[in-house]
Amino acid sequence: MKMTEPISVTLITQGNSKFYSGTAEIELIARCCTTNPRSEDPLGFQRTLDDSRAESIAEYIRNGGTIPSSIILSAQPEAHLTYNSRNKSITFEVLPGSFLILDGQHRVFGFRKLLNQGVKYRVPVIIYNDLTPVQQARLFIDINTLQKPVPKELLLDIKRLAERESDEERLLDELFTCFEEEKDSFLLNKLCRTDRVKGKISKVTFYDGMKPIIRDFSIEDTSRLYRIINSYFQAASDIATDSGFSLGSLIVKPTIFKIFSSHSKAVIALIAESNDSSLEMVSEYKRYLLRSLPSSFNEIISSKAYSKTVEVLDRKLLKRTLKI
Repeated sequence: MKMTEPISVTLITQGNSKFYSGTAEIELIARCCTTNPRSEDPLGFQRTLDDSRAESIAEYIRNGGTIPSSIILSAQPEAHLTYNSRNKSITFEVLPGSFLILDGQHRVFGFRKLLNQGVKYRVPVIIYNDLTPVQQARLFIDINTLQKPVPKELLLDIKRLAERESDEERLLDELFTCFEEEKDSFLLNKLCRTDRVKGKISKVTFYDGMKPIIRDFSIEDTSRLYRIINSYFQAASDIATDSGFSLGSLIVKPTIFKIFSSHSKAVIALIAESNDSSLEMVSEYKRYLLRSLPSSFNEIISSKAYSKTVEVLDRKLLKRTLKI
């Protein structure tokens, strides 16, 4: 079998473990690596490959993206990996099963999609040697449990800094900032921008609740939209208080926040059709919400599927008793 040219590496010792750190062309990695999905191999531990994710990685590379994180591999016996301490290099046999992927299988399968396309791309690799199957499985568990992922809230919040914010995300961020900073905001001190904190509404939950409003209405002035939704919340809070509930403490629960955010669409639409000039009046929202909320708070609080609860509220809102 064909042996590789010597690949420069650094031998790293951490406690009782040793591994090699270096770089390799993606073509070589794609030809030598394999995986062992649990669904196909009783002794396997990898998840099932998501082809669309691998394709997105390939496309990312085609468009000039960079992948600085290391692919973590375990050399298999058939690789016949040897280390030359004098030259600080390794060689191994080029076989499809020379290495088992411990971390980075979608990146590797993305590389495989680039074979024969002339793409030259070098990535960092970490290579373990002489691991037993038990050690490989334990290392896989450690890699996937000890590393805490970056909160989605933080990733959302830095999109503008990275100049990757969509028009919709820009509007949502402006609306979030209004509710976060305005002194009359019903959500003042109830929002958390960069993380998930118990007792506060995360940016991800806020975006999920407000997206339907952004998508259904033509938004020209984010400040006006803030005043409209804030008036709605204030009105809902007044009705909740009259019914013996504190919306101020309930609204921080994700399901309840989404229920009230979603229900606001129907209320805003009715007021806009009737009298657009009253869209910022708390009293106008109370007039409509008295149809849907007073008898609904127990159902709202116990709701497990917010969309069904919103449907019930919207039906109550639209139901009118006509006096003839």
